[in-house]
Amino acid sequence: MCATRNQREVPENFYRPDHGRTLNWYVRLVPPTPLKGMPGVREFRKSTGTADLRRAKAIGSQLIADKRAEWDQLLAKAKGPATSPRVLTHDLIEHICARRLYHWMRLDDEARFEGDGYDDAAGAALAQLCQVTDQSMRSVVQRGKASPEWGNVLDVIDLWCMQVDCLVERTDPLYPQLVRAFAEVERDAAGRLLRRTDGEATPTPAKPAAEGDMLSAMNDPYRDYKRQTSGAKHLGTSLNIWSRLITHMGDVPLASVKGADLYEFLEARMRAPDKPWSMKHAHGLVKRTLREVFGLARTRGMLQGANPVDDMEVMPMLTAKEERARKKPRHPFTDAQLTTVFTSDWYQAGSDRWRGKMGRDLAARYWVPLVCLFHGNRVREVLQLVASDISSAGAVPVVHFRAELEGEQADLLAAGTARSVKNEATERVVPLHPTLCTLGFVEFVQQRRQADGEHAMLFPSSLPTPGGKNPILGRAYEQAFLRYVRDELAFGRGFGNHSFRHQLEDRIRDAQRPGHQWPAGMAQAYTGRKRLRGQDVGLIETEGSESAYGRGHGPAMLLEYVKTLNFDGVTLPAPYGAWAMEAKS
Repeated sequence: MCATRNQREVPENFYRPDHGRTLNWYVRLVPPTPLKGMPGVREFRKSTGTADLRRAKAIGSQLIADKRAEWDQLLAKAKGPATSPRVLTHDLIEHICARRLYHWMRLDDEARFEGDGYDDAAGAALAQLCQVTDQSMRSVVQRGKASPEWGNVLDVIDLWCMQVDCLVERTDPLYPQLVRAFAEVERDAAGRLLRRTDGEATPTPAKPAAEGDMLSAMNDPYRDYKRQTSGAKHLGTSLNIWSRLITHMGDVPLASVKGADLYEFLEARMRAPDKPWSMKHAHGLVKRTLREVFGLARTRGMLQGANPVDDMEVMPMLTAKEERARKKPRHPFTDAQLTTVFTSDWYQAGSDRWRGKMGRDLAARYWVPLVCLFHGNRVREVLQLVASDISSAGAVPVVHFRAELEGEQADLLAAGTARSVKNEATERVVPLHPTLCTLGFVEFVQQRRQADGEHAMLFPSSLPTPGGKNPILGRAYEQAFLRYVRDELAFGRGFGNHSFRHQLEDRIRDAQRPGHQWPAGMAQAYTGRKRLRGQDVGLIETEGSESAYGRGHGPAMLLEYVKTLNFDGVTLPAPYGAWAMEAKS
C-alpha cells in the first residue's frame, strides 16, 4: 500500500535510477520535437541531490522550469527573423538531406569518440531513440497525412531547414518529395547508429560541400557598383529587377541559376496579371541588368562558369497586340487641361488643403509647372535648379540645366544626395522663355539668391529628409503633382509631369512651316532630347556629326525660334509677385 501510495505521489518527469547506487530523485525531460537533433540538445537528466521526495519536488520543478525556458529560447532563436523562402529543387532536397545525415553522424562521433562515450543506460536510450525514429518515419512514408506523426515530422523538417538557412514553404510543389527524402535519411541515420551500437564500424559520410553564394549576396555589391554611374531612379529600377528575380526563384545559389530559369522568370513577368513587363523592357533593361549582376559575381569570384544570361539563346516573346497593351501611355496635356491646372486649387496660393512640403514651398507649386510648360523639361531638371543656374548671355536671360555645381551646395551635401541628368544631351544652356520673365522668374531667383546665397536651391521642398534610405531630389513634388492631376483633376492614367514634355514637342512640331523651319538640331538642343521622336522624323531637321563641332546654337539665336511657339490657348496664372501676395493676405 505504501509503495502504491508513494508511486502515486511521484510527479511526472521524476524517477530514481534502477542501478541502485543512489536513492536520490532525478528529473527527466524530453526536448520538444522541433529541437531534437540540434547541436547540444539532448534528453535532460539531472539529480535533485536529495532522497526526500518532498524536497526533490521543489528542486526538480525549478530544474524543469529552467530547462524549458532554455529550450523556449532556442526555439525562438531557431525561428529567427523572417527571410525569403527557397524554391525547392531536386538538388536542394539532396543537399538538405545530405547535411542532415552528416549532422546525425557527427553528433554521434562527438558523443561516442570525442566525449565520454555511452554507458549502458545511454546506449539503451540511443537505441530506443533510433527505433522510435525509424517507426515514426515509416509511418509518415506509409500513411502520409493520416500518420499520427505527420505534424511532428513536418515541424522537424521546417526547423532543420531554418537551421541550415534553407527556409522552405509547405506549399512548394516539391515539398512532398522533401518529406519522403527526409524520412528516408532519418531512417538511414537511425540504422547507422544502431549498427554502431551493435559494434559495427559504420563510417560518417563526407561533409557536404557548401552551396556557394546566394543570389542575395549580390545585393550590396551590385548597389555599390551601380551607384557610381546611375542616378537614384535608375539605380532603384535595376535593384528592383534583381529583387524580383530572388522573389521568383527564391534565394538560391548563384551557381544553380540556368538560362532556362531566367527564361521562365522573364516569361512570368511578361505575362504577370499585375503590371506585366513589356517585351521591350524585358529584352532591354532587364536582360542587361541580369547580365551585369551575374557578370559582377563572376568578376568578384562569387560565380564560377559562364554567365547564365548568355545561355538564353532565345527570349520569350509577345504578340504586337500584347506588347501595345503593356506599354505605359504618356499623353500630352491639351490646352484645356493646362488651363484647368493653372486655375485649380494647385494655384490657389491661400488654399489650406496643402500640407507638408507642398504647403510650405509655394514657389515650387507656382514655378515648376510653368517652367515645364515652356521648356518641356523632365521634372527633376527643374526641381534641382539652384540660383547660380540662372544667368545671362549678353542681354538674354538663360538657364543652365546640368548636374555639376559652380560651388558647394551645403543643403545637398547635408541631405546626402546629388544632382543628376539623364544623359549628355540633357545638359544645355538655353534662353529663359520670355513669358517666364514676364511672370517674374528672374526676380524670384534673385530673391532666393539674396535669402540663401548664390547656390541656393530654388525649391527647398526638393531636398529629401537627411538620413533617408534612398534620398531623391524632388520626390515630394513629383508624387504630389502626379496624384493631383491623375486623381483629383481626373485626367486619368497617362497624364503626369511628363505630359508637359510631350505637349512642348507637339508645339515645336506645329511651329515648323515653310520658311520658318527650325535649323537642324535646334529642337533637341532646346528640350535636351538625344533623338527625335518617331512621329517627328521628316518634320523636324536633325543634325549629323556636325553636332560634335563648334559651340552649337547660341541662346540669342535660339530665342528667336522659341518665340514662335504658340501658347495662346492656355490661360496662365497671375504674375508671381501678385500671386504670392494672395497667400499672405
